[in-house]
Amino acid sequence: MREVTLFWKRERLRQISIGPVLDILRTGVFLGYVERNPKVVRGMIRVECLPGMEPHDLDQLEEVDVEEILSEPTSLDDSWIIILRQHHPLSMLSARVGKATIRPGSRLDSEGLHYIVRGSPLSIRIIVNGARMMLRPDRISASGVSPEDLSGNKLLSDRQMSVLQAAHASGWYDIPRRITLGDLASELDLGRSTVSEHLVRAEATLIDQFLNGDRSFLDEEYLNGD
Repeated sequence: MREVTLFWKRERLRQISIGPVLDILRTGVFLGYVERNPKVVRGMIRVECLPGMEPHDLDQLEEVDVEEILSEPTSLDDSWIIILRQHHPLSMLSARVGKATIRPGSRLDSEGLHYIVRGSPLSIRIIVNGARMMLRPDRISASGVSPEDLSGNKLLSDRQMSVLQAAHASGWYDIPRRITLGDLASELDLGRSTVSEHLVRAEATLIDQFLNGDRSFLDEEYLNGD
């Protein structure tokens, strides 16, 4: 299972049909699906409206319909909770792609739209490619790396993976460490410099994955910023 966050800045969202949402909502948080199939997508959303606006102002947009208002603002909470039916092509694509879902917590905030997709690598790639055709995201990041993603000619080589697993099992990453580099190398029947190099390369790959996400979802054109 993988998870990818597509992010668009608020000002760029005005380039597509959902742009008018920014003149109605201050924030919006997806709470979960009420109904989801290839023909119908209905979700529960918590929204904060701009002054003078209310959720039914969203009905002017072709791609969403407010079907029900579950709760209204109070003195303690400025948000509405609504049932929203979505017709946007990206929402419908996500519903049609097997083994993929939009994660609760996806949100529109002061920075922009954070659209979080969870599913199999293939289903996520389809949704990412569809999103990029509609409006290229400002940022794409991935998480939820599984052991299968770390080996098999993916993030880590088989040797890097075996050295990393042995180091972890032997207490190399404990505080304080329970094994020296020399002893670890002896256990693996490898030279100290070889073990050190495998660990450094594996750690660098994992840190880059954590900080920058999975760049395999981006083609060379995207990476070059063209």
